[in-house]
Amino acid sequence: MSRARLTGIALFAFIPLVLVLYLRRPLGLGPSIALGVAIMVAHRFVARPFMDRWVDRRCFWCGRDLGGGGVDAPFRSKNAIVPARACSEAHAANLTAFARTVARASVVLRVLIVLPVLIYLGNAVLTLVKLPAIAVDDAVWVFKIPVAAAVVALSFAWPLGRTMTNEPGVDFPPHNLFLLGVVNTLWIFRIVGLIWLAQGVWAAI
Repeated sequence: MSRARLTGIALFAFIPLVLVLYLRRPLGLGPSIALGVAIMVAHRFVARPFMDRWVDRRCFWCGRDLGGGGVDAPFRSKNAIVPARACSEAHAANLTAFARTVARASVVLRVLIVLPVLIYLGNAVLTLVKLPAIAVDDAVWVFKIPVAAAVVALSFAWPLGRTMTNEPGVDFPPHNLFLLGVVNTLWIFRIVGLIWLAQGVWAAI
């Protein structure tokens, strides 16, 4: 396995670490949330340069190192164009379909992913000052269920983008998808998301 792929795996590992700090709070509520936020903020300043350095040398879809020139598969990310490449025409088409689906569902994904995270962190801060809106253990489900629903749905629905004609765009941090490759990241999202949904059903019974 190449150094680039090993580095991508190592950088991706910080994402589940942040989730553990947020949801399991192994250091206690305050220190766990503070460390999780610090890692999340700092991660961007390492992962984004990693993506910029390797974006023309790795398949954005599967994470494989490009032996030759690869195939162009650019997409918009906020106000910038990510010059993504793929190892084959098929993977380039998959990446474009995925980015079109994300762009079309951008508002829904923000509501189901970004908003629950902000609510959870806001409630944690209120809990620290003895003014919780909801018990921390209950707030975990406010975080888990909508996020899981969003990522599981996206992991199954992205092929719908093959029939779309809108501009491909990913307004969520693209470097997080690049670390393992989009398809590998989607599989992890699907597995973890299904586990979270099953846990939610079990807790509700």
